[in-house]
Amino acid sequence: MLKNNLRKKSKKILKEYLKFKFKKDFQVFKECLKIIKKNKAKRILLFIPLKSEPNLFKFRRLLNKNCELFVPFMQDKSLKIVKLRLPLKKKNFGVFEPNNSFLKVKKIDLAIIPVVAVDKNLKRIGYGKGFYDRFFYDLGYKPLTIFVQSINMLDNNNITDFYDIKGDFYINPYKKYYRKEIINDNNNCSFYNLNRTWIRIFSC
Repeated sequence: MLKNNLRKKSKKILKEYLKFKFKKDFQVFKECLKIIKKNKAKRILLFIPLKSEPNLFKFRRLLNKNCELFVPFMQDKSLKIVKLRLPLKKKNFGVFEPNNSFLKVKKIDLAIIPVVAVDKNLKRIGYGKGFYDRFFYDLGYKPLTIFVQSINMLDNNNITDFYDIKGDFYINPYKKYYRKEIINDNNNCSFYNLNRTWIRIFSC
C-alpha cells in the first residue's frame, strides 16, 4: 500500500509541475548530459515521455552529435531496445514508439529511465506494470542508470520490492542524488544517510 500511496501523491504534485515544464525539463537534461560526458557514454537508451514525465527527447539533437540513441519498444510484458527513428506511432498506454526493428542491438552504455518515485535505496517506483523491471532482468548486464522525474519524490523508507531496479543517479529539477560509489570527488555535495544507505545530494 505504501508504494501505491506514493504513486498517487506523485501524480497529484505533477499537475502543478506542468505549468513550468520546459525550463524544468532543460534543467534535468543538463544534469544528464554532464553524466553522459563525464562517463564518455556513446550508446544511450532514452525514453519517449508521457505528458507528466521530463521531456528530454526534445533535446535529442544535442545528444545525436556524439551519441547513438536508442529507445524502449514494448514487447509482450517487457521491453526491448530499438534504434531511435522517426516517425513515432502512439501505442499502448499512450506511449509513442518508432517502428519495430529485428536488428540485434549491442550493449548500451547508459540508460535514462523515468520514475514515479524512488525509495531510500534509490530503487525505482514506476507505474506498476513492471515493464522496466522485466527488461533489466532480461538484459543480462547493468548499464549506468539515471532515474529522472519532474518533481523531487524520494521516500526515506524501504518500500520497493526485490525485483525493482536500482539507479545510479536520481535527477529532478530540485535535487540530484548520486550513489556514493559512483562519485569520487567531493565538490558541492553532502552525504545523506537513509538508514545506512549513503547517498550524495547535490542541490540544483
